Amino acid sequence: MIPALRDRRSGSVISAPFARTGPWPDILGFLVVSYTVLLPYQLQVTHDINFAVADCCLLLALLLAPGQFKYRKTAWTIWHLGLIVVFAIGTLVSALDSGELSRYNLLNKDAGLCLLLLGYAAVTSVVTSWEDLRRILRVFVLGVVSQNLVAVAAFLAAYFFGVDTPFTSYGGQRLSGMLLDANAYGGLLVLTLIICEGASWGPAPLFKGYSLLFFKLTLGMGILFTFSRSAWISLAVPLIVLCLFRRAAAVRIVFAGVMGGAYLLLFARSGFLGFFERMAIRPEQGESRFTLVRDALAEFARHPVLGGGLGNFLIKEGTIVHNTSLWVLADFGLVGLGVLLGYVGSFFAMAWHAYRFAPDREKPIVLALLLAHTAMFALSMGIEALYQRHWWLIVALIGSAYSLTRCTAENGEAARFRAATYRI
Repeated sequence: MIPALRDRRSGSVISAPFARTGPWPDILGFLVVSYTVLLPYQLQVTHDINFAVADCCLLLALLLAPGQFKYRKTAWTIWHLGLIVVFAIGTLVSALDSGELSRYNLLNKDAGLCLLLLGYAAVTSVVTSWEDLRRILRVFVLGVVSQNLVAVAAFLAAYFFGVDTPFTSYGGQRLSGMLLDANAYGGLLVLTLIICEGASWGPAPLFKGYSLLFFKLTLGMGILFTFSRSAWISLAVPLIVLCLFRRAAAVRIVFAGVMGGAYLLLFARSGFLGFFERMAIRPEQGESRFTLVRDALAEFARHPVLGGGLGNFLIKEGTIVHNTSLWVLADFGLVGLGVLLGYVGSFFAMAWHAYRFAPDREKPIVLALLLAHTAMFALSMGIEALYQRHWWLIVALIGSAYSLTRCTAENGEAARFRAATYRI
């Protein structure tokens, strides 16, 4: 039996957003949940190549459940195609310039983009109702919080006892989780915290009570211990936006800040405050970031339209630019930057539409997705965030929410049209 909705004004029956025969597409649903759980885990293969464990689930989905992928037209935009075209042109430009196709470009960048698009397709195929969307968010939050508990304990063991673990970097001075990079891990924790806070109100909050408080405190500790200034800034931006939507959130944020300050005082006698000050300032790293920004703009000036080609900046500088927009500008030029801004902006528009037309029960969920997207866009100003899989999970859920609201609205209009026709 397919669930149905009833239009209150016309009395007509409206079909559910997407018809299906069960709570999940069997194999694909399981693999998407597994993909969501494994998102925080990466393994270093070589010096310049990391392996995301979650990608195994996508490859298995292609082998075991290709027929369960569905094309949700409203969830996809012209900007997805634009990304493919831009990367194809960038790869061609790079190959013509260097005379070869580098393994880094083919595996890390081109194949990586294909996997991100495959993940987007898998998530949008599986989410056919608001409960599906909620389920994925719950699994994601619980997975991140569980790993973060172990990671925070590992950081404290490294700080107090000098125990070396895979969860820390820079000689045990920064928390990096299993993402291998402190800035990327900080962004993951910020996104998770924003989801918890943004979806904590309304008639059906995602989490509430002591569990919500525990999640926020432990995630806040993790964000602090990453010593990622980019993550700290990316947390501040959506929290300010949240306060504009929900004034009561300001009280909770102040309370969380007080609790965080109390934790800092607990570590004061151990010299942690001095350690915190040294790690937070790191002036030499700030100066290098400004140098990279200058070099990226100089590279753009040499190739303003199509850029220098995929991986061009990395080859010349020996490092990444640590800014998504400037990286795209240097490697893909104005064409690439236009596609990137269109891609990111389209999800802001879709999230806002979904927030306006979602059922009252689901508005907090959509608001949380909008804030999470805002946080990741802010984070992209400090790191190259385009390949962060948790950002692609969020935009896939935004696309799914947009599809749900569009489909419900179209069904409602059709029902009202039929009712008016019958009256005539």
